[in-house]
Amino acid sequence: MHENIIFSKKYKGNGEEFSINKREIWRYAGYSSVATEIPQELQTILETVIQELNNAFSYQVCYRRMKVGWSKANHFCKESATEGTIPISNLPFLAQSKDLAKCLKGSEEIILFAATIGLETDRYIAKYQRISPTKAILLQAYGAERIERLCDVFCKEIKEEVKKEGFSCTARFSPGYGDLPLEVQTQFFQLLDCQRQIGLTLNDSLLMTPSKSVTAVFGIGACVNNEKEHKCDTCKKTNCQYRKAEIL
Repeated sequence: MHENIIFSKKYKGNGEEFSINKREIWRYAGYSSVATEIPQELQTILETVIQELNNAFSYQVCYRRMKVGWSKANHFCKESATEGTIPISNLPFLAQSKDLAKCLKGSEEIILFAATIGLETDRYIAKYQRISPTKAILLQAYGAERIERLCDVFCKEIKEEVKKEGFSCTARFSPGYGDLPLEVQTQFFQLLDCQRQIGLTLNDSLLMTPSKSVTAVFGIGACVNNEKEHKCDTCKKTNCQYRKAEIL
């Protein structure tokens, strides 16, 4: 393991693993209920959007694999998980998050990563915000579905790699989920050198450019909780319009 090395990957975005999930696009567009009937006019516009952005994405990921340790004095349990602490002895970034501690419980290593689908999507969104707000909303939703699909593909690859070592992976966890402060984002960017690796920047308001980008961390270990868990499971904002329908 080379924990001081930042790795980067590029994907062509073709193949079955990058297939489009229209149900997810509609969820990001605000149609969260599976029972909601999508007007034919909107379905036609979405097909146009998909065709127009066919070659617009630049799928890129940078990541580091790093060791972590659990403090025996603060080994995670209900009694010892005190307010505002994370019981990991050498996490490479400073965080006060019970939710992250729960997610990473039992991890021996972590994967810290950043992913983006490039600037072209932002350019299309800016263009259509002026001339077709409806199309702009669907572009936003399609971009959100694409970046999540990229993260899924990357995480699946890592899961298959570590399985050969006898390890499993936890769910991924991003700054802003649960009680993990969004401000941790700045540390992620420093550790991953995102701008140089994949052209991803962060402004003073903690907004990323390109906007359709994600940073996240997940754990690796022989005894981790590898049950599939969607990020909505740990989010306390139950009135979110983007919340998964089955978690409502």
